[in-house]
Amino acid sequence: MGSEQQTSDTPSSARPRALIAAPFYPPHIGGIERYSANVAQELVDRGWQVDVLACGPRSQEPTARPGPGGEAVHELDAVIAASRLPIPLPTRRNRAILRTVQGSYDFTLVQSHLFISGLLATSLSRGGRRVWLNHGSGHVPTDSRLLNAAIAGYEHVLALLLRRRVDAQAAVSNESAAWMRHLGVRGAVGVGNAVASVAPARGPREPGPLRVLYAGRLEPGKGADEAIEMVEKARSAGPIELTICGDGSQRPAIEELLRDRPAAARYLGPIPHDELLALMGTADVFIYPSTYPEGFPTVLLEAGAQGCAVLTYPVAGTAELLAEGGGWRVTDRDQGVAALSAAAQDPAAVTSQGEVMRRSIETRFTWTHLVDRLLAL
Repeated sequence: MGSEQQTSDTPSSARPRALIAAPFYPPHIGGIERYSANVAQELVDRGWQVDVLACGPRSQEPTARPGPGGEAVHELDAVIAASRLPIPLPTRRNRAILRTVQGSYDFTLVQSHLFISGLLATSLSRGGRRVWLNHGSGHVPTDSRLLNAAIAGYEHVLALLLRRRVDAQAAVSNESAAWMRHLGVRGAVGVGNAVASVAPARGPREPGPLRVLYAGRLEPGKGADEAIEMVEKARSAGPIELTICGDGSQRPAIEELLRDRPAAARYLGPIPHDELLALMGTADVFIYPSTYPEGFPTVLLEAGAQGCAVLTYPVAGTAELLAEGGGWRVTDRDQGVAALSAAAQDPAAVTSQGEVMRRSIETRFTWTHLVDRLLAL
C-alpha cells in the first residue's frame, strides 16, 4: 500500500479513500489509538484505502509503514509536550510525509482537537467530508494551575482553527458532545465507542473471593487509588481480591501504598493487551472510579465484552454503557462500597450482571454500526 500513496492526487474510482489523523498509532497503546486502528480496520474490510497521519519519535524509517489492518501509517517526527501532546518537528522527513499524504480523500477523520496532526490533516485532504471527533469531556488536567490554564488556552485555539476546517463535529459519547459547546461547537452528536470482539458467554463461576480488576493509566483522577480504598472498606462484607494493572505518574505512590498494605491489592504493572483481556475474562467486577474528563473509556467496553460487571463513577459514556444494566454507576465512594459489599456476599449474581453487560456490548457497541454513523455525518 505504501507505494500507492505516491499518487494520492490521482482520484481512485475503484476504492474510496480515507485519512485518519491521530496523536499516535499502535503499537503505541491508548484509547484513541485503538479507536483509530479499529476504524481503519473496518474501512479496509469494506474495501477502502486508508492513510493514517500520526506522530512518533524521530525516525530514519521510510515515510510509511503498514498498519495492523493493511492501512498506510505515516508517523511524523515529534516531541512530546505536557507528557501527552505530540508536536511535529520541521524535519525534511516530515515535509516528505506531508507531500505524500496530501491529496483527494472521500472521508477525513480528525481524532480530537488536541493534536496538531489533526489540523495538518484538514489542510492536506481535498474533497469529501471532514469530521472532528472529540474524545474528552473536559480540558486535559495536570497538577499545575498554571499549566492547566496554558493547556486550556491551547485547546481553545486549536478548536477554533479546527471548527473552520471541518464539515461535521461529533464525539464518542453524549457527554463528550455536550462539552464541545464549551469549545464553541453547536450541534455535535454522540456516535459512541466500540470493541473489535466479544467473548463467548462464560461458564459456571469458579469458587473463590469476589475478583475485582482495575486497569488504566495511573494518573491523578483515573481512580486506581480510589479503587484500593473502596475495596478495602467493602471487605468487611466478604472476601474480595483486587488486581491492579497499569503505569503512570502515580505508580510510585501506588507501589508505596501497597508495600505498607500488601493485602490491599495485587499490582501487576503494565501488561500486554492480550494478557489484560485474559485477566478480564476471569474477573467478576471491573472497577473504574475515575473523575478524569473521559470521553468514553474503551477499557470499560473491553472489560464488559469479556463478561465483567462494571462499577464506575459517572464519567462520560457510562450512561450509554449501563443503559441496559450490567453493573453500577455510583456517584461516590460510599455507594461504591455498598455495591461491592453486596457483590461480595453474592458473587453468582455478579456473573449474571456481567452477562447482561456482555450481551449489551455484543448488540450495541460494534465497529460496523459505529463506522456507519461516522460516514453518515
